[in-house]
Order: sequence, then structure tokens, then C-alpha cells
Amino acid sequence: MLDTLRAASKSWVAAILIGMLILSFAIWGINDIFRGNKATWLAKVGDTEIDQRTFDTELRQRLRRMPGPDGRPMTVAEAQAQGIDRVVLESMIADIAVLQEARRMGLTASDQMVRDGIAAIPGLLGPDGNIDQQRLQQGLYDMGLSEAQFVELMREDLIRAQLLQTAQVGAPAPRTLAVALAAYENERRVVEYVVLPVEKAGEIPAPDDAALEAFIAANPESYTAPELRAVHIATVAPEDLMAGIEIPEDAVKAEYEATIHKFETLETRELQQIVYPSKEEAEAARKLIDEGKTFEDLAAAQKLTAEDTALGTLSKGDPTVPAGAFEIAEGSVSQPLEGPFGWVLIRAVKVTPGSVKPYEEVRGEVRDSLARAQAIDRIAEMRDQIDDALAATDDLVGAAETLKGTVTLKLREIPAIDAQGQDASGKPIEGLPDGSGFIADIFATEPGDKSGLGETPNNVLYVVHVDAVTPPALRSVESVRADVTAAWIAVEQAKKLKALADETIKTANETGLAAADVAKALGLDLHTSEPLQRGAGTADILAPTVAEIFKAKAGAWVTGLGAPPAIVIARVKEVTAMPQPDPKGQEREIRAAETRAIADAMADAYRQAIVAATDIRIDEARFKAAGASGP
Repeated sequence: MLDTLRAASKSWVAAILIGMLILSFAIWGINDIFRGNKATWLAKVGDTEIDQRTFDTELRQRLRRMPGPDGRPMTVAEAQAQGIDRVVLESMIADIAVLQEARRMGLTASDQMVRDGIAAIPGLLGPDGNIDQQRLQQGLYDMGLSEAQFVELMREDLIRAQLLQTAQVGAPAPRTLAVALAAYENERRVVEYVVLPVEKAGEIPAPDDAALEAFIAANPESYTAPELRAVHIATVAPEDLMAGIEIPEDAVKAEYEATIHKFETLETRELQQIVYPSKEEAEAARKLIDEGKTFEDLAAAQKLTAEDTALGTLSKGDPTVPAGAFEIAEGSVSQPLEGPFGWVLIRAVKVTPGSVKPYEEVRGEVRDSLARAQAIDRIAEMRDQIDDALAATDDLVGAAETLKGTVTLKLREIPAIDAQGQDASGKPIEGLPDGSGFIADIFATEPGDKSGLGETPNNVLYVVHVDAVTPPALRSVESVRADVTAAWIAVEQAKKLKALADETIKTANETGLAAADVAKALGLDLHTSEPLQRGAGTADILAPTVAEIFKAKAGAWVTGLGAPPAIVIARVKEVTAMPQPDPKGQEREIRAAETRAIADAMADAYRQAIVAATDIRIDEARFKAAGASGP
């Protein structure tokens, strides 16, 4: 839709609201202070301090989820160069400021609100409609949070949301805006066009090496070999310790019983359902079954087809059907049951019993799970000792020797690795530690130095020593001759086609040639498009060209990209509108969407106003130094 119009509405909404709120906050006596401060904190929001450790942790968590231009996670240095560290700090400050204001107003979030908020997270509920603890714990593990930390973060988010939602209550978007946006969405254009095939460019002479070298230099993003690093790595993984861990048989059996749900395949049933307005009507229908009527008879009485009554195949515990649906025999019809949408009769068409894998079948899996958990604990206990050994020397071999008898560090040499985890030939390197942090550490460590002790999501400890760095460099003509030659020729063909298209349009405008005459002069077929939709391309006319067509007036000529490598010459034949089956309904939908957009802008403006009126101090020296000691 009209993104620019939305952006404009956000700007004036924000400007007015910020001005009003800053004035009112000033009356309340809240100061707006941004100044340097020589203290132990990085930033201070009211009475809340953000220390460097907290900021570093938040920044690194965000960077791990934010790939750089080459696909690898950004380093702190790269984030600082792009100002991302400032964005993260400002986001943390805003969250704290809004939370403080919400608490000042006495807003809270009850335990029930927190439970409901967690339950509303997509994918977190199990088949029984309750929070799946295994999924929750896996999510907490991935985020590096304890359950208590997660609950507190959820509570704070809910408190902030209550405050910001107060700014979202207001008048709906004007009807005139919805009408204008509907007209914008519904506009269609028909064009007459010819497609200039690549053959119209004529013969392109083969380029010499000088031309190819210039082309490579002009397109470094396509012809630059990535930075490569030669490294040694030392790792210790839970799997390295598991073989030496003894697990008593009774402990394995106890774990199997405690986690038996992991090895259970739930019963499934193919079900059909007829819904009744009341319990009494459902009981009357069930009585007809007792008197000899069939389920099909009841469905026919309500003019329902088999497709209308089909619920599909569902697992036991599915919250969308009453539990009683899983208690009846195959082929039978239930007594009246209360479902989510009223009283129902359900028939079990087919029952597939559930099953549980026997202990003997999964004993090894359960044993390995327990051994791995113990191995993770042992690694955690040895972490300080490993860290001390690594700190005592830059030599990974020496560190491994120091730890001999306590833990075995696995050493590996990698002659060349790029930011994608590939070798010099572009092939993936097998057996690397999991997680993006490992690669990030390789490229954040200076040549001749080693990284700090890192840990992957799968609990592998690692340290990296960077032996040498081969910087990015343009590839030689000889190494990419075939590819660069084809690309150079394609560019030259596009230039020739564009020149022909421009000359054709100029002639057509000067002489008033009809589209059919233009096609005839070029020796090409004339096509007429189906009504084109804004922003949507076709097989012959790509979306950027469609965008230019919508900028042109009726009767105007446009040239642009067709299906590569062709060029399209098009004349706007007709400007029309797509008829809507329910114009009022479309208007309501657009108005509702714009109302939500304005409400979001109001909430964002309120958030900005709270920040602007809060006593905020930033130690700029500490901020610039933040992260300098790590990747």
C-alpha cells in the first residue's frame, strides 16, 4: 500500500505527540538529560544502570541473529562501524524508560497474565493445550535464558505493552484515506508491447583481457575472493567424555519411565462431526441413532455432505475436539458432547491405536542422554581449569599438554576457512563446531592471537588460534575467464538493446507511430497485456518495468526489463480499475489496516516521548570502548 503516505502520517503523529508529552512531562518535573558521566556504568536510565557486561551480552545475542553481507554473523567491530551498537543501546534504553514509566503509573502483570502470555507464543502449546515444557526448555536453551529470567522478561514486556496500548486508542483512519488507497490498489493498466530479443543486439566482439580486467575491477562484489584464515582449533565436546561415563541400569530405567512420552506415538482417529445449536437438539438426534437412524441420515437432514462433516485424522488430546471423541469404539457415534463451537455428535470412522517404544529398543538412546547431561556438567566444572590453561600460553598444543590427564583437548589445523565455513575451493569444511559464534570468533581474532574460550549451542567448548590471514582480493582474469566473459557480453548486449529501445521510443513520439507500426518496423510481434497490477510483473514484463508503466500517462511509451536478457518497449493503452465484488468490504479492510498502522505510530511516538523526557546519561567513552575486548 502507500508506504510513503504511512511514513508521512507516522512523522506528523510522532511530532505532535512527542511535543505534547515532553511539555506535560516537563510540567511533572521529569528532566531530559543526555550527558557524559565518568562512572562504572555504560548508560543510566533514571535509577537503572546498564553495565558493560549487560550491554555486551545483549549486543552479541543480537549480532548472532544478524548476518552480515557475506552471510556470517557480524562482529562487534563491524556493528560499531555501521552504528548498530548505538541502535541496540537505544533500544535497551527505550525498554527501560517505558518500563519505569509504566511502573510509576502503577501498572503490573499478574502471574496469570504471564502464563497466558507464554501460552500465546506460537508453537509452545502441546496437543493437550498446555505449555509443552520440552519445547519451552529448548527455547530457553537456544536463547541462553533461565526460566526465571524468561518469566521476568515476559512480565516486563506485558507491563510495557499495557502502557503503550493506551496511546493506540483513538479515532479510526479517515474514510477518504481508505477510498484513496482502494483506488490505488484497484488501478490496472493495459499495455501494447514488443519484446526485443537479445539477437537484436547484433554480434558482440569478444573482449580482450584489458576489458575483462576493467570489468572485474568495476564489479568487485562478484569477482572478489573472500578473506581466508589459517587456524588451529582446540575443542572439547560432551561426546568426547560420554564413553567414560557409567550410568547405572536403574537410572536408565527411571529416566525411561520419566520421559516415556518422548517414545509414545499417540492414538489417532479419523472423525466426523455434526454440530447442533443446543444440547437438547443433540440429544434428540442421538435418540434417532438409538432408534436405527444412521450418521448419514442425520447429516442428510441438515443437508451436510461427507466433506462438511469430516474433521480429518486427529491425535488423542487434540484440543479442537471433545475428549469423549477418543473414548468411543470404532464405527460408533458418541453421546452429545460439548465442543468449541457447540454441542456435537462425533463418529469414529477409523481408530489407529497408539504405541510406546519398549525399553529395550531405546535403552541406548536414554543412556546416551543421561551420559551427555553428565558430560555437560563435567565440562562446566572444568571450564575454569581449561580457561586457565589457555590463558597461560598462546600455544594450543601446550595448553592441551597442561590439561592432559584431566581432559583431552582435540586439536585440528584448518589451512584455509572463509566466513561461510568453506575452504579455499569453496567446499564446506566438515566437522566444525556448531553455531555461528565459532565462525564469528575466527574472523574477530587478530592474526597471531587466540580467541577467548567459546561455547556452541551443543555445549562444545572451543578456542581458536589464527595463524595467518589472506585478505580479500580480486580474482585474476584467468581464474574466472569464462564467467566474466559471459557477463561482459551480456552487459554489452543490454546496452545495445537499451539504445535501440530508446531510439525506437524517440521516433514513435516524434512521428506519432502506432504501436502496430513500431512492431512492424522492428520486425517483431505486437502483444497486448492482460490488465497489469501495481508491483506485480508478468512472464514478459518484470516488476520494475511495471512500476515505470504505472508512472506513465495513458498513451506514453515506456522501456524496461523483460524476461532476461530481453528488453520490453511498451505503450500504455488503457488505465482502468479492477471491479471489486465487495467494494465496501474492501474499504472496511483498508480502513481497519490503516487504523492499526496509525495506532502503531501513536504507540511508537509515545515510546519516543517517554525516552525523550527521561533522565538518560550515556558514558560515551565507555560506550565506544564496549566490546573492544571481544569479538
